[in-house]
Amino acid sequence: MADRKIFGINNTYSIHYSHDSLNSEEFSIIALEEDDMPPQYFFFSEYLTQLTDRNEIWGKGLFLLNLYNGAVNINLVNHDWDSQVSFTRLTNWVTHENLTPLNTVDILPINPFPSNPVTDNVKKAKLKNAHFITYSTFLSKSEKDVQSLLLLSGNKLNWITLYAIYDTLKFYSQDFDALTTKCGYTKNDIKAFTGTANNFGLLGINSRHGELGWGIPTNTMNIQDAKKLILNMSKNYIMSK
Repeated sequence: MADRKIFGINNTYSIHYSHDSLNSEEFSIIALEEDDMPPQYFFFSEYLTQLTDRNEIWGKGLFLLNLYNGAVNINLVNHDWDSQVSFTRLTNWVTHENLTPLNTVDILPINPFPSNPVTDNVKKAKLKNAHFITYSTFLSKSEKDVQSLLLLSGNKLNWITLYAIYDTLKFYSQDFDALTTKCGYTKNDIKAFTGTANNFGLLGINSRHGELGWGIPTNTMNIQDAKKLILNMSKNYIMSK
């Protein structure tokens, strides 16, 4: 039997918030405490146990971590901080061998899940009342829409990323206007979001577009309200499944 691989992760508020309630078969987070020292947190997944290539383990771990960060960000929709948990090292849990690749910067996320998985509807019904992280990451294995929303939401939540999430919601929603209304927003709110995100004169290099000669829109939105709008709609969409 292969040894479990574990990632050391940076100690952030989102870890304190989520690790006690996190019970996911896709990945887990554990805390180890010694004396009066701050706890050390470790991230692992059974999807990585049988792997031997360090770059592959790191890449597939990144994919899972991205799902985690995205689920936390969506679940904590009304908080003013983003989950930015990252890996610090990779270790063999049994032998304590350091498996961290020499160059982790150029390793891209790799989907660790089997191709064409089918959703277990019995388990889905049970998990829907569980923690949002557990439910959403379970769905992400087999439902492309949820996977895309979590992966995007696990990135830095700037205007470009938020607009990509907005595009994804519009693409997958059967009735985007109904989703907007259900979340307590109006078409004017959506217009304020898109008008701000697309306007180079307003956002400069943070804009989704370059200079197009557009004037400054009268109806605008700040980045915190934009995050709340997009993440709230994402959470409602996922929980409606």
